[in-house]
Amino acid sequence: MNLESERAALMQTSRDWARTAASGDLEQTLSFWSDDAIVMPPGQSAVVGKAAIREFLQRTSTIPGFSITWEPEQATVANDADLGFMVERNRVTSAEATGAIREQFGKAVTVWRKDSMGRWKCVVDTWNENPTEVAIPL
Repeated sequence: MNLESERAALMQTSRDWARTAASGDLEQTLSFWSDDAIVMPPGQSAVVGKAAIREFLQRTSTIPGFSITWEPEQATVANDADLGFMVERNRVTSAEATGAIREQFGKAVTVWRKDSMGRWKCVVDTWNENPTEVAIPL
């Protein structure tokens, strides 16, 4: 088993997920989480399981001017290559009451495991604000 290729595959999965999320396809976006996933958005209660995550995504999509993009910066994969985690950066935009678009940078940690088909699925997704666009300073 080549851990470097597994890390690359995990990072590519996150990039594919970001492209899917940007397309607005809610069900395809949801498919990247495991059935028992936990999403921990900043300043909010944890969202547990796909049904609750679907509702969270539906509510988020109604926020005026909302969009999110992200990019993985670093991936780590366990020696048996069935569990991994990533440090990622994100950018969220939304419209303020005045109509002005607000842009916010964030840093994230996602935990992943392979499902029975060998596909990476996100099991924990958490993030918070970051003062710069890069999560891990160089």
